[in-house]
Amino acid sequence: MPVYNGEAFIAQSLDSILAQTFGDYELLISDNASSDATAEICRGYAARDPRIDYQRNDVNIGPNRNFNLLVQRARGEYFKLANADDLCAPELLERCAAVLDHEREVVLCYARTRLIDAEGNSLGDYDDNLDLRSPSAVTRFLGALGAVRMVNVLQGVIRLEQLKKTGLLALRPDSDVLLLVELALRGQFSELPERWFFRRMHSTAASALKTFEERQVFTDPQAGSTRGLRTWREYLGYASAVLRTPLSFGDRATLLYRILRFALGARGTLHRELLQVVRASLRGSRT
Repeated sequence: MPVYNGEAFIAQSLDSILAQTFGDYELLISDNASSDATAEICRGYAARDPRIDYQRNDVNIGPNRNFNLLVQRARGEYFKLANADDLCAPELLERCAAVLDHEREVVLCYARTRLIDAEGNSLGDYDDNLDLRSPSAVTRFLGALGAVRMVNVLQGVIRLEQLKKTGLLALRPDSDVLLLVELALRGQFSELPERWFFRRMHSTAASALKTFEERQVFTDPQAGSTRGLRTWREYLGYASAVLRTPLSFGDRATLLYRILRFALGARGTLHRELLQVVRASLRGSRT
């Protein structure tokens, strides 16, 4: 559970995890130098339950670095991200772990999503459409790219060994999409039919940030909003994921070709981004 200034909802989220019917887990909390009552709340829970390991960063390292830190700290066979404002039904861990136990080809198992507001009231159902059961890595990759929007499924249960082999979260917005498609290269996704994941939509959530620049500052507060070449980084990230994953020669060639075709379709944007970087560099050299 990565958290930053989560006092409004973290107790509910912790209660949701501690109420799971599957109890053989450790709950790692990484507090990103919160300035509210998050630390006090977490320490109180940790004092009452030995499964909780609470640690606090000295400074705000951003949510992506914080997530990556938790992946490296994790020791179990499976990994579940538990955001500090969302909830899950008591059966979620048990059912997801059972699928992973019995289906070795599955790398991620998740429950269907219901959106809720700040008070926990239903805002309606959301269909992730990421039940990727094809044996073909190419088909899963393209299926993930075509369907992914809210990336709720990353709060399912993931094989930790495979997760640690990915590039994890890059220091830019929307890198959760890249992580998702890389996981799809590594194995199948299995969707439980029940709506056991409850994603909270509220005004202080990261999803409420409107512009790319706002999301960049939130993602990497140490670098600010200076990162450019957004589309270049996106396509190079996909290519890196393909090269990092053990695939057949044919699958790797097919995927790299498809990524190149996507990039050619966006060549106008790629050209504009490159010009912006060159112009910024020239202006900098003149000052």
